[in-house]
Amino acid sequence: MLESRIYRDCFSSSEMRDIWSEHATISTWLKAEQVLARCQADLGVIPNDAATAMEAISVSELDVEDLAAEMALVGRPIIGLVKQLRVLVPTHANHVHFNSTTQDIMDTAMVIQMKLGLEGIRSSTIRVTGLLDAHIAAHSSTVLIGRTNGQHALPIALSAKLRVWRSELLRRLEAMEFAASRGLNVQVGGPVGDLRGYESGMGESVKSAMAEKLSLGMVDPHWQSARDGVAEILATLGLLCGSLCKIGHNINLMSSSDIAEVSEGHVNGKGASSSMHHKRNQRASEFLEAVARLGRQRAEQIGEFTLHQHERSGGAWIGEWTLVPEVFLLTSGAVSWAETLLSDVTFHAERMGDRAEAVTASNREDTTQVDASGS
Repeated sequence: MLESRIYRDCFSSSEMRDIWSEHATISTWLKAEQVLARCQADLGVIPNDAATAMEAISVSELDVEDLAAEMALVGRPIIGLVKQLRVLVPTHANHVHFNSTTQDIMDTAMVIQMKLGLEGIRSSTIRVTGLLDAHIAAHSSTVLIGRTNGQHALPIALSAKLRVWRSELLRRLEAMEFAASRGLNVQVGGPVGDLRGYESGMGESVKSAMAEKLSLGMVDPHWQSARDGVAEILATLGLLCGSLCKIGHNINLMSSSDIAEVSEGHVNGKGASSSMHHKRNQRASEFLEAVARLGRQRAEQIGEFTLHQHERSGGAWIGEWTLVPEVFLLTSGAVSWAETLLSDVTFHAERMGDRAEAVTASNREDTTQVDASGS
């Protein structure tokens, strides 16, 4: 569904699909190899000419079909990549992927993609809070009946209801920033994470140089078998999806025929029913709810893939390859639907006020009757 031409825009944003596309993923593997070579050359680990030759390689020179064939044979995509790079720079073949390992390259590349993904989701979420700000300002005096346990409660300010949503999203933004500071780390460790192959602390210098060049953090000694940083980022996105799902669900409820205090913008054909032509179904809120539910549920699965054995655990690590992109894609879809919904939603202030007044009057009447019977 995430790749279907019919469905894909309903479940993810085009920008996020670009970040996690096959082309972008291969390009980011290549970037990780090139930055590794450049940092090693700058520190005298490999010849400068080797890094320069690596940097001249374009992703368009790589044979994706051969990468797929090697992946099917080996079970890892970087071996095929390294083979092709060595053919492209034959004079410097021995310095390609020097002192590195498949997981170093794939983890570093994934983190680069996660960083871009978080930036996009953060920007979209900020826009959603801005839309809520506009509705709060427009409805500073609007009153509606509050509802607790699905029942009429007491009149409340609509702005107070919206401010709860906004404050929750602001906390999600803070959580994203905190998770990024802990989880966006370069991976440089070598076969078992201890930087063997480097002399006199040079491995730490290479790691530090890569982190600086890529604007990423570092973990000492490594995180190849410690996936808490990835898990924290995905859990944060899952919580964001939960918050967005709640907003969509509430607006959907308030749009029902029985309540009708909110409505989505309508154009001919939007929300049409194939059998009941009188209906104008609310679509943005229901897609927000559905996609956010999927994003939250997918994010919860990351716990299964933190359970690594010893220094590397392929059976756990492989699961991230599909799960991490899916969570980012679904979260982008949820935030996009929130933007669409809140940019075109109408809160019917008069209808809200009339109901709040009617319920309050009915409550006063009930109270009077109880008092009279009690006396």
